[in-house]
Amino acid sequence: MKSLFINAVYAEFKMVYSELTRRKMTLVTMAAYPYILLVFILIIGYSVGSREIFIEKLGVAPEIFFIVSGYLLMTIMGVSDDLLWRPMFDEWMGTLPYVIISPMPRLYRYLAIPLPRLIVGVITGSTSVLPLMVYYYGLQGLVEAVAVILLGMFAAILFVPFIMVIMGLVYSRGKEQWRFINVIRPLLFIVLGTYYPRFLMPTAGYLVSAIVPSSHVVEVIQRMLMNNLDVYYGFLLVAAATALFILYAPVGVYAIGVWEKSKLRQGVKIE
Repeated sequence: MKSLFINAVYAEFKMVYSELTRRKMTLVTMAAYPYILLVFILIIGYSVGSREIFIEKLGVAPEIFFIVSGYLLMTIMGVSDDLLWRPMFDEWMGTLPYVIISPMPRLYRYLAIPLPRLIVGVITGSTSVLPLMVYYYGLQGLVEAVAVILLGMFAAILFVPFIMVIMGLVYSRGKEQWRFINVIRPLLFIVLGTYYPRFLMPTAGYLVSAIVPSSHVVEVIQRMLMNNLDVYYGFLLVAAATALFILYAPVGVYAIGVWEKSKLRQGVKIE
């Protein structure tokens, strides 16, 4: 099984590498996207509020907070996009029957998909989070930026089983899954708390975000930026995120299995 997983990761690496070398503007756009979001938000924010008030309330410069938010959004939501659209991509390409009959454990397959794309996350963090934090904080900023990038990648991996559960629910419904995906994506964006910290949310919002493993790691990153992170509490958040990952893993595999069985009942043709 290990060799199957390694082969799957290798295949995904080849595909991602070919995509990035063939479409270089995609990589440039991904690297620029956190800055685009930062400029857009700051223009709106400065027109209706004060930078000093933001720093007073959150304890961090808005430039740092929102550049990190853009990086987290690109890294974590990139995983959800890759996974949520993959079954449709496989069906369009005619590879879905081979995926279904593959002996590879489903958790291995869906863990293999985002791993190569985390390289893009490292590039995005290195061109956005790293230079800005070094500019503001010097050597300490370098250390914190590396921690933010690594925690962001960890949060992205923790997102996989949760997305598998959603995939099983969405694709088991039958046709027009893209409609449900386009509704789910903005909701995921909100509950992750990348732009609006979950500890500032109303109680109902906080409870909903608590079921998402990656949101706990996002909170660790945000509290670290605000110099408001108790080490013990940070470990509790990471432990909660890891526990949810372990909890969702079998549920996600089961949900994917239910979808595949429903697909088999419909009949899958191999051209």
